[in-house]
Amino acid sequence: TWIAGKWITPWEQSWAPSGTHFHQFVVPPILATRRDCTYGDLAAMRLPEDVEGLGSCEYKLERGAVHACHAGGAVHQLEGWTHHEIGPIDVDRIDLVWEAALKHGFRPVFQP
Repeated sequence: TWIAGKWITPWEQSWAPSGTHFHQFVVPPILATRRDCTYGDLAAMRLPEDVEGLGSCEYKLERGAVHACHAGGAVHQLEGWTHHEIGPIDVDRIDLVWEAALKHGFRPVFQP
């Protein structure tokens, strides 16, 4: 599994071994150029029920759902955090950010 948190080119994808699954949370999604690999849907979160007046780009998502990266931005603002997830993933903060998202009422969107 490769976690793609930024757009990667077909050339960069060529570094992945055959059979790789690209789990992505990048908007727009990466191009599915490898026939010998699989590509996951974009990660998404359902907004808390009490959210009003939030403008967001739903792109290919249903109403009330936002891309995980956009939900992350909202969680960071709600928590007053100054760190960000641009660039390499800080694996030591994954659980911290996930728990904060759930605490604020965000829920994962499960796609069939």
